[in-house]
Amino acid sequence: MALNLSFCGTIKDEILPNIEVAYQLLKFLLENYMENVLERYKLNKDYVQEILSRPEPENVNIYEIMQEIGRKRGCIVSGGNVDDSKTSKIIIDDFRSCKIGKITVEKTERM
Repeated sequence: MALNLSFCGTIKDEILPNIEVAYQLLKFLLENYMENVLERYKLNKDYVQEILSRPEPENVNIYEIMQEIGRKRGCIVSGGNVDDSKTSKIIIDDFRSCKIGKITVEKTERM
């Protein structure tokens, strides 16, 4: 529940670490709105599915996709590394401004 509120900006950004929020948001989006993510960040579907199917722990795979988004968005710091904070801010801001699409994080129960 706290993550859902954080995704939407209802909880102040200082309460939860931005990188963790962006990671959890990206995980949710890839599970439920993959096409939106692929389109927004110009990611190759086969590439993303290959990463997600790797035997590494899930957190490694999702983080690798975050890194790719950071590279594509120019979030590079010295040494060619991706700036995780800047990448996280982009993902969260894109979600909050509906640039990824009109998305709901609430699941409804079917009767």
